[in-house]
Amino acid sequence: MSLKSILFRKFYRLCSAFYRCRGIEVGKDCIISGRPRFFRCRQSRIIIGDESVLHSRIRYNTLIRLPIELSTVSPGAEIRIAAHCGLSGCQIICADKVSIGSYTIVGPDTVIYDCKEHEYDPQCGWLGRKSPHRKGKAITIGERCYIGMRCIILKGVTIGDDCVIAAGTLINRDIPSGHLAMGNPATITPLPERLGGPARQKS
Repeated sequence: MSLKSILFRKFYRLCSAFYRCRGIEVGKDCIISGRPRFFRCRQSRIIIGDESVLHSRIRYNTLIRLPIELSTVSPGAEIRIAAHCGLSGCQIICADKVSIGSYTIVGPDTVIYDCKEHEYDPQCGWLGRKSPHRKGKAITIGERCYIGMRCIILKGVTIGDDCVIAAGTLINRDIPSGHLAMGNPATITPLPERLGGPARQKS
């Protein structure tokens, strides 16, 4: 291992320790580059699994325009990113629970909201992000998924394992395992062989 690699490893360990001091649960050997935005509501959790990579610097992904944002906006909310995931310049806003399975990749400018950014309540009117009256509905993203850039994933959605979400896709309903989703609204088809579909898996 080169001296440069050793120094980078030590630097990222220091970064992880800094975020742990802010209440973010960062696993072992994570790489968190740039200046991500972590906003954690009281009595909520943000969990980043071992060896996950979170990039907020254009040096590592030329498509990044904004830093990663992980925000819990309600007490009891939980963002859970499993081990070996890769996120670049995306935004996750959570009022209930957002769960991302291991080995999943999320592209730049993708937004994942388990609640409405401006929700209307008949008694309280329009609710802002920090309103205690906001209600979320959990989002679950499976393992080994690939989510392209500028996708929108809305509340209550479950995406199965081994799915591919094409760039710019709006996801407002469940995606079965092993499927490709593309378009706005999403068109869902079985994953083709060239992307690891059934024919390839059998061989």
